Amino acid sequence: MSVQSQQALTARQENILIWGVSISNVIAIGCLFHSFTLFLRPLNEAFGWTATQMAGAFTLGLITADLIAIPVGHWVDRRGGHVVMALGAAFAAFNLAMWSLVDSLVQFYILWLAMGVAIGCTLGTTSSAVLTANVRDFRRGITILAVFSGLSSTVVIPVVSLLMSWYGWRTALIGLAVMQFLGPACINAFLLRGTVGSRTAEFARRKELREKGLPTNVGSLAISPLRTAIRYPAFWFIAIAASVHWFTIFALNVHLMPLLHQRGIGVQFGVLIFSLTGPAAVAARFILLVMAPNSSARLQGRIFFPLFASAVLMLILIAPLGQNWLIAYAIIYGMSGGVLMVVRQTVIVEIFGKRGYGAISGALTTVALVPRTCAPLAVAVLADTFQSYQPVLWIVFGLVSAGAVSFYLGTMRANVADG
Repeated sequence: MSVQSQQALTARQENILIWGVSISNVIAIGCLFHSFTLFLRPLNEAFGWTATQMAGAFTLGLITADLIAIPVGHWVDRRGGHVVMALGAAFAAFNLAMWSLVDSLVQFYILWLAMGVAIGCTLGTTSSAVLTANVRDFRRGITILAVFSGLSSTVVIPVVSLLMSWYGWRTALIGLAVMQFLGPACINAFLLRGTVGSRTAEFARRKELREKGLPTNVGSLAISPLRTAIRYPAFWFIAIAASVHWFTIFALNVHLMPLLHQRGIGVQFGVLIFSLTGPAAVAARFILLVMAPNSSARLQGRIFFPLFASAVLMLILIAPLGQNWLIAYAIIYGMSGGVLMVVRQTVIVEIFGKRGYGAISGALTTVALVPRTCAPLAVAVLADTFQSYQPVLWIVFGLVSAGAVSFYLGTMRANVADG
């Protein structure tokens, strides 16, 4: 597909692209994220590493992925996602294979530093940037991507568990490497060939002007979409809202079980509550896809951010309202949190346009780096300080409420940049 044929994709070609990227993400997220927890125990038994030490390596990988989000986004905007996503997925497969050979904690940390580069090139905003630049109905594409991504643990975890039980953890990692290579790496290498970025035509025009000896920084060519975006309060309001969402997701995912235990909730019932949030998120995305495919991200965010805050309030009110209230919490928390993950991607186009989507979304990811990675530790420190999760939940509720207001303020203007 040439730059000129970007808008000539047929509906069938767009569907193939959407489903292909979605399947790639299902496998990659399962291999690179969800499977990590399965290896904690065997690594502890083999080397004596603590959960904190291993989680530190995983966190280093996430930080690395967030730090390279802007340059990777700029690359995808300029050249498309074919090369960076194919090589990133193949590099991830290589790292999984190398993981099976580690025998020291230093090697493990170096491995996850490299894995962070692979993750940053393959997942997150990179996939959304590819769909946004090459699919006319970007909302539908990103929503389908989110629906499938929510199924990754269901698809990959059972396979990894079987491999570990049959062949051991080292061989299971080789199996994951094969899955990662034959799935995401091959899909990205073949399916994304010829796809373009949101600024591919623009940079081709610059090259043409340069070859003719004409000025290249004229009109829209002189305007950096990321620099334009960060000059508007809307960018920072949306960044605050996205950061609050990430902070809450990471904080509650880590601390929900000890929080429920502190309130006298049994382990089995707690696991049930925790396990309901994932299916609720997938269900909400699917309902939106079927029932309201053209609803704006503004409207979705203004509805589901307050619902997200109400879910946190439900956790605060467990004692007077009873344990069954937790089922409602799990459903509302899962549905609202799941939809907001889609909103975080689609609202960028509505506010700033498609041009420079990769770099702008990468910048929002980088801004949220500290809230996302520090959330579990911050909540742990606060809970230890107060000797209770109750005051911490009130703080989180205040943050989410502020995030809802921030999202509303950030989406007040129709469009703040050229699309």
